[in-house]
Amino acid sequence: MKRSIWEKENSLAAAMWNNGKLDFPVYDMHGHMGPHNAICFKHCSAEDMVAHLKRAGIKHLVFSHHANLLGFMKNESVVEICKEHPDFLRMYAGIIPQQQETIKSDLAMFDKWSPYAVGLKILPIYHNHKLEDKEYEYALSFANERKIPVLIHTWGNAPECGIYETICKYPDAKFFLAHCCFGAWDYAARCVNESNGNVWLELTAVPGERGIIEKLVEMVGSEKILFGTDLPWFDEYQAIGGVLSADITEDDIKNILYRNIEKLLGTDW
Repeated sequence: MKRSIWEKENSLAAAMWNNGKLDFPVYDMHGHMGPHNAICFKHCSAEDMVAHLKRAGIKHLVFSHHANLLGFMKNESVVEICKEHPDFLRMYAGIIPQQQETIKSDLAMFDKWSPYAVGLKILPIYHNHKLEDKEYEYALSFANERKIPVLIHTWGNAPECGIYETICKYPDAKFFLAHCCFGAWDYAARCVNESNGNVWLELTAVPGERGIIEKLVEMVGSEKILFGTDLPWFDEYQAIGGVLSADITEDDIKNILYRNIEKLLGTDW
């Protein structure tokens, strides 16, 4: 009888089960922070979230504040939150297409926000736009020139948002497809496999789906998948457990949890 992953001697899952964390860093490339009108979060302050990151063995959480994405907070205020927890927090500069002057003034400050600002966050569906719309051109050109990450909110309707066409237009930007175009797995794989090598799939919400991590690893390779949780919407332990429980190799697991992002951003960021 095949033993469960938890029973395998020296397995990564067993180590997590016994110690509460892994013996290598984990990078969460998709987080949020602060209250949200659609849900009650008990622990969504920077202090509470950082305490949770410590318990789970997360080296960095890269987040975008809910208020920033809704247009109620400037990116410079999010930088100040990162400065209060410099060992753990990094941020995406939120891009709101309806605020063109803010986009330009914020990106003019991007270098001064180092090392906290590592990339941009774009939510075409939430902001009633397609990724290929002209309102995103300035930000995407900036990311392409700087060769920095752009985390794009995606879901099953991703093919309708002009994602593939856009990633081909900006071959030097590093596109992270949040939620892996959830449900549109073939489209997500096409974006990775037919791109300029500048696209990665980010796992938020996927670990709760049986067999999908294995499917994505088979379709694009574990080198093109990044770990993320949407914290505080999802939990670090649940998401890490989903990766550890997947029927993939330990090399695949390590690629997803830390190796891939260290290859992209290094270890000192």
